[in-house]
Amino acid sequence: MGVEDAPIVIGSAGRRLYLIDWFRTAFETLGLNGRIIVAENDPTSAAASYGDEMRLLPPYTDPAYADELLRLIEEFEPKLFLSANDYELMHLHVDTNIAAGLRKRGIFVPGVSPAWQKGCADKLHMAHMLEDIGVNTPMTVTGNEVDRLLGAAGSSGEFVVKHRFGSRSSGLVVVTANHLDEAVASSAKSVRRRADSTDVLDEVIVQPCAPGSEYGVDIVSSLVDEGSLSGVFARRKLRMRAGETDKAVTVDPAPFADAAAKIARAAGLSGLIDLDIFLDSAGTVSVIDINPRFGGGYPFVHLAGADVPLYYLSQIFGIAIDASWRHYEYGVVAAKYQETRVTAHGQQSSDMQ
Repeated sequence: MGVEDAPIVIGSAGRRLYLIDWFRTAFETLGLNGRIIVAENDPTSAAASYGDEMRLLPPYTDPAYADELLRLIEEFEPKLFLSANDYELMHLHVDTNIAAGLRKRGIFVPGVSPAWQKGCADKLHMAHMLEDIGVNTPMTVTGNEVDRLLGAAGSSGEFVVKHRFGSRSSGLVVVTANHLDEAVASSAKSVRRRADSTDVLDEVIVQPCAPGSEYGVDIVSSLVDEGSLSGVFARRKLRMRAGETDKAVTVDPAPFADAAAKIARAAGLSGLIDLDIFLDSAGTVSVIDINPRFGGGYPFVHLAGADVPLYYLSQIFGIAIDASWRHYEYGVVAAKYQETRVTAHGQQSSDMQ
């Protein structure tokens, strides 16, 4: 395969059509005849018909998923496979050896080590991993340990309750100490139970609210030299909607550089991951969440000048580019908006049940 044929696969893009657009633009910038294969399990999703090719995969929970993914790989021989879905990533990197197998075939699969992928999915474990590498994070306990948290942190201020294995702020509520027990019980009712779970309250975590303002930070490592930090991008969150940043302003990433380097090195990072961080008036950083994928906050820095898709493709296809891909303007405010596109014709309502 030469530059005349440069396929990549984007899985579970869902509503993130901008990722497809920006990889398409990056292909054009590098002079590559790229093809973007979209892999979805819903043929009527917004992204399914937006790529150059579309292939249906079973849900990652389906026993046929691995075989169908392998058929896709053999058909297109892509150089990159990335997913925008937390649970699919867990299946690829931890529950199976699929990600490792793809890498042995010469396919780049951005992400973190299996241990850190597991930690990112388990917010209690993640807090311990961050503490172990000297990155500040709020004290984190399960719903059964509220008394221990109050004994250490005190009963003043506010507390965050959310699902331990959740995604996109599932089960999230912020309450004062006198409403903690009620909030934990309420969050536990909507938790996604795991097969080996024995106590639903262990599926909920509680933390004291971190001081300061909340930021989204993308950290990027080389795809060919895992753990080496290549770029850091930051934006202050101005508004949230459905668990994603809805409006933000880009800022200088310097306050987050030390934590970013420690995480990239410890996690064996390749490519981009998204961090949720609080920064207080004294300059203290507190990491509260890690999403090992392109997160919903990346568009804010891309629109300000950063270009991670261009960096990915330059590394994958061995094309030298300058450092402008990691430069972006500070003080740029951007807000998301909604669009709608036709994804199928001739469907009966009964077909969509």
